[in-house]
Amino acid sequence: MKNASQEYSPTMTEDYSRISDTARAVNAEVLPRMASYIRRISPKIAAMSADEVFVIADYGAADGVNSSELFEAVIRRIHEVNPALTIKLVYIDLADPADFETFWATSALAKLKHVEAQYIQRSFYEPFPEIRGKLQISFSSTALHWLNAKTVGPDYFCHPLCIQPNQLPDSERRKFVEKWKADWRSFLQECSRSLVKGGALFFANLANLGDDRWPASPGYNNLRDICQELCAEKKLSKAELNAIFIPDYFATPHEMSGLLDEDDLRRCFAVNAVDPMTIPCAYFSKAQDKLDDPQERSMLAATLAHVVRAWSESSMRIGLHADNKELIDEIYRRLQGKFYEKPEGLPYQYCLLELVKK
Repeated sequence: MKNASQEYSPTMTEDYSRISDTARAVNAEVLPRMASYIRRISPKIAAMSADEVFVIADYGAADGVNSSELFEAVIRRIHEVNPALTIKLVYIDLADPADFETFWATSALAKLKHVEAQYIQRSFYEPFPEIRGKLQISFSSTALHWLNAKTVGPDYFCHPLCIQPNQLPDSERRKFVEKWKADWRSFLQECSRSLVKGGALFFANLANLGDDRWPASPGYNNLRDICQELCAEKKLSKAELNAIFIPDYFATPHEMSGLLDEDDLRRCFAVNAVDPMTIPCAYFSKAQDKLDDPQERSMLAATLAHVVRAWSESSMRIGLHADNKELIDEIYRRLQGKFYEKPEGLPYQYCLLELVKK
């Protein structure tokens, strides 16, 4: 059983210190939408004075790298309309600010004129008085599937066999669906308070597209199987197996549309897009024709295990007893072995959302 003082605070490792192929693919889909939005509000941009600030936020930004090329392209389009306009980039994440500061010091964004940045180390479910009524554009990618762990007790994220809500049958998954709805209502309500009238949200929200097509499902399922194996070998207690759980949920596009159609949110936002999209696994795509080569197969397995560890380790550690933390390395060694035995891609299923504040 988890100690009540332990809290889930999912963070990314140094694997996120470079822009990923997945992020570039998402950016390629989002940029035309943002560019179209900028064209629509160009009269407002042109009319903004030198003492006004155009605010753009990245929710769940990690160190800021993955959105950097997108933001650079967006800023150039804004400055084509109003070259002297100050643009403030607000990065929001639980991660240590040091990683962002390292990125920003040498980034192309930092070299642009009339651009400034602020890093806020906070959950995106919290209030943001710093940008209340100032936010023009918000963006998020591969972040908004995390549930708000601060609003439930330490035993909420537990299961004797599974480690993630999307693995559960409908009857057991229902409480996580309802929690996702409650979390997202509060998040979108806070976004509405931050946004100016006509401000826009662009979210590449990881999604469940059905038939086990939810993001990185081979990674989650392999981790589940490994934990069960370790428990059978008496290396992991039943209490630990029950407590190991990753507190995220991948909603379906239908669930997202249904939430956005609720009266309070419909009064607040115009919904311009709810578009499903799949991005193939960049690592598997490059290696799938070379899997007969043991070296290539081994390199792919190591890469896939490394990527899964980046987003899962902080959550997996929560369930382990204090005197059993060294088992974490064994878990990911076994994960690499499973990917070697059965190479599988980690495709990313998304639902691209574009909302505009009425």
